Amino acid sequence: MQKVLKKIFAKPSLRLNTLVVLEVVILLLVSLGGLLYFTRQALVVESKKDAEQRLEGTVQHVDNVLVSIEQASGNFYYELLEHLDEPERMPVYCRRLVECDPNIVGCVIAFEQGFFPGYDHYITYVRRRKYNSPELIISDKSEDKPYFKQEWYSETIKTGRPAWISPEQNKDFVKEPVVVFCLPIRDRSSECVGVMAVALSVNLLSQIVLANKPSPHSYSLLLGHDGTYIIHPDREKLSGQTVFQQPEVAESQSAVAAFKDMIAGKTGDESFVIDDVTWYVFYKPFVRANIPGRSMEALHWSIGTVYPKSDIFGEYNHLVLHVLAIVFIGLLVFYILCRSAIRKQLSPLAYLTVSAERIAEGHYDEPVPDTKRDDEVGAFQQQFQMMQRALDADIRKQQELQATLNERREELRAIHDQIEEGNQVKTTFLHNVTNRMIPPSESILESVNRLSENAQELSLQEANREIDNIKQQSDTILELLSHKFNPVSHE
Repeated sequence: MQKVLKKIFAKPSLRLNTLVVLEVVILLLVSLGGLLYFTRQALVVESKKDAEQRLEGTVQHVDNVLVSIEQASGNFYYELLEHLDEPERMPVYCRRLVECDPNIVGCVIAFEQGFFPGYDHYITYVRRRKYNSPELIISDKSEDKPYFKQEWYSETIKTGRPAWISPEQNKDFVKEPVVVFCLPIRDRSSECVGVMAVALSVNLLSQIVLANKPSPHSYSLLLGHDGTYIIHPDREKLSGQTVFQQPEVAESQSAVAAFKDMIAGKTGDESFVIDDVTWYVFYKPFVRANIPGRSMEALHWSIGTVYPKSDIFGEYNHLVLHVLAIVFIGLLVFYILCRSAIRKQLSPLAYLTVSAERIAEGHYDEPVPDTKRDDEVGAFQQQFQMMQRALDADIRKQQELQATLNERREELRAIHDQIEEGNQVKTTFLHNVTNRMIPPSESILESVNRLSENAQELSLQEANREIDNIKQQSDTILELLSHKFNPVSHE
């Protein structure tokens, strides 16, 4: 496999194509990574802004309902103060108040012990049979324990201020979850002598709050001052237990911290993990509108919207997958197009590479074709063509020079052979002359030696004979030399 890859990447076009694609991939990944990161951050910010706007809209919607209850209650309250000495009018006020506003599910007017002569305790109670039913139930007694022991009454008498009472504080008021607006009734001496309580169904508030559902799996909730659920999509949680008593919340430190910040009256967002699912909660305190003449006691309620992470980033994750798929397909198409373009642009180089290999093998006369390209590759091909032609001309000149040198070498070899042959003839001649001159020379030497050594003893006849011998041998040598060096005889 490694050899195959080396062989494949040995091709310049493929190597260049891969390098270009890798550089584009790196640049694209850096750009895309930065884009996706800032997109994710912007998505979080946008989700936070959207949650804040939705929560603010929900708070205003709920507060408008509360204001309508407060205004309706106030209108009848001031009329009631004018007739505190007429107990028979109290049921009429209760019924009219319930009938005038469909959001009101019940009304109670109760007084302190002995306030009305002939009454030990006085209470009149009107409520709807169901949340949105026009049928009314009128009673003159509390249904469970005495009203003066119920929190909506005792707390209002104790504080002497108007207040909204959460469902967990008035569970004895009616048989369904309600929030109650309590007004202390004061006599002419400003002494608190009774309470008028108007009930607003939690079902109505739930419709408003739960309508704030920005995503398929999100939900909104309303918490009391101690974390008690006032509104939650799961009705089983509206039994007076707090958010911290939920097992899934109690087991998650991040969830506990998030909900503690929420009921502390803070505004913000937190993430927490429950059952390996990451959730985001966007929350703010429930702040009522400041209207002149309105009692502005703090409700200590907190409203929030809970999102699963998948709802916030689900579309983003799908977008990332689509972008990655598009990027992959785009890179594949880019690779193919780049490969085709590079091969087309570098095709002359491939041909020139083959031509260079052929030249290296000795095929100097194979011509390089002309080109009409005016780019660097075209200029290179033209220069390579000029080089091939110049090299072919030089090679031809060298071949001609080599042929001339070979011809001259043959001529010199022939002359050399002749000279060698002449030298051999001379050597043979000298050898023969030398061999034939030796006997006469030795005879002359002997005669000369006898004459020089025995000159006194030799007779004239013997001396003449030796002289004749010397003369004769000298003539023989002269004749031999004359014969050998005569051109005619030599030929």
